Order: sequence, then C-alpha cells, then structure tokens
Amino acid sequence: MLLYRMVKTGNQTLVENYLEHIKQEKSVSDSTIKTYNFIANSLPFSLMMTQGTIKRKLKDLYSNPNTLALYLNIIILVRRHNDEPVDRLIILRNSLKDDIIKTRKSKLDELDDVLPSMEVINEKLDELHGIDYIVNALMLRGLRNKDLNLIFVKRLPKTTRENLISIRGNKALLLVGDYKTEKSHGVKNIVISGDEGARMVKELKSLKLTDKDRLITKQNGEPIGSVSTFNDKMLGISIDKLGQNKLVKIKIRSLLKNNNFDAIEQICQDRGTSLQVLLRSYNLLNGAQSEQEQTE
Repeated sequence: MLLYRMVKTGNQTLVENYLEHIKQEKSVSDSTIKTYNFIANSLPFSLMMTQGTIKRKLKDLYSNPNTLALYLNIIILVRRHNDEPVDRLIILRNSLKDDIIKTRKSKLDELDDVLPSMEVINEKLDELHGIDYIVNALMLRGLRNKDLNLIFVKRLPKTTRENLISIRGNKALLLVGDYKTEKSHGVKNIVISGDEGARMVKELKSLKLTDKDRLITKQNGEPIGSVSTFNDKMLGISIDKLGQNKLVKIKIRSLLKNNNFDAIEQICQDRGTSLQVLLRSYNLLNGAQSEQEQTE
C-alpha cells in the first residue's frame, strides 16, 4: 500500500508539472486536466519505468484499444517532457489504429441494432414542449451539449464568445462562439427557418425569457458551472435519455438511407465538424458497409 501511494504521488507530481508547462503555451480545458489527473491517480506503476515494463503492464490492465491509446498518449507526452525515451511506446500506439477502427465499427453495428428509428424520434419530438423541445431539436441538428449552454438575446451581435439564441419573425437565430471545434471552424451562425423555425420560435416564446436570460440554469436560476453537471442535465432532457451523440447517429442513419446529403452537410456546418469525421464516427451503417465492401 505504501509503495502504491508513492507511485501515485510521483505520477501526480509528473502530471502536474507537465500541465503547468503546457498552460504557459495554451489554454487547457477542465476536461483535459480531469483526464490527466485521473490517469495519474489510477496507474499502479510509475510513468518513469522502462518502456518495456510500461507496455507489458498497460496490456495486462486494458484490453480496449481506445483506452490503451488514451493512456499511451498521456504517458508519451509526460515522458517526453521529462526527456525519457518514448520510441517503443509510440510504435505500440501506432499499432493500435486498426484495432480502434474495428472496435468503433463493432460498436456502431451494435447501436444500429438497438437504437430507435428516426420516425420514432420525430414522433416523440413532436410531443415535447418548451426547453425539452428546443434542446432535442437542436441536438438533432447536430449541436453538442456545450453548444446548448445558450443565452437568449433580443438582438444578436456581430460576433460573440458565448452561445446566443434570438428570434426574428418566424426564424430562430443562433450565434455559437463557445464550442468544441471553435478554433477550427470559427463562430457558428445558425438560422432555423420554415416549419422547424416557426415551431422553435413558438417554444422559445412560451418560456417568456427576457434579454440575457439563460435557457438552462440551476433550480435557483444561477448558471450551471460544472461541465459534468450540465452534461447530465442534457442527457436527462434528451429523448429516452439517449444523449446528443446517439441522437445524431440516428439522424445521420436516416439521412443516409434517404440519400439526403444536403441535410448531412447542414449538420456538418451546425455541428462544426468535417464530413469525413461525421461519416466515420457517427455513421451507424459504417460497419455493415465495410463488411459488405470486403466481400465484394
């Protein structure tokens, strides 16, 4: 027990020093800090052991290639910061790529078997009102949880570092400046029009919001500061508690079956992601298609 405490303390110190170093060069998210600290606390061996020992212990502990790659990434970065060799660890990490692809396709196939159809989701969406409708409708447009931390404003500014929603006639307008891929895609300007826009406006008006009101708050009206608490809130609001990730997968599956590529492109824009990433990671048909291709 004493040895384990010493190992954990040593790993914590190494990770903290590395985080302080990268903080000088760029901003580090709370989720990144949390992940690094979790790994420092969970590894039962020192990050400074020989590469061969680390490889053997990691393989014994973790069979999932995604988990193994995550641990390797962090161990490599921390060791490199301390001028320790990483060449053998990098070779192991690179060898996991094919296994990761197979695992992802397998999980997509499993989800395809159990997730409801888009017709079922649309029926349930039509029955929702207020915040429940707004959140789920925006998730189905591809918005992530972080995007949905919205502030209602009477008039949108030209740009923002926050996530804003407003009304203009029968259109709902969003300006999303605080989201996962903002550095790559810039501020997202989203216009929801037509029947969907009219319904969104109706539900927004039913909330009787005033200028600068947040759509999602604590029970006392204060903003939700914790990312995990906000994510839990979004999961609870989502249809059948599926969460935004699965809802997007269901939507993409339906659009692909109907060859609606314009709508897929719109999701790419609203989500702030590339078509390549969307079709690789959110396409429930991906595994089945790949298996078919291999037999042709």
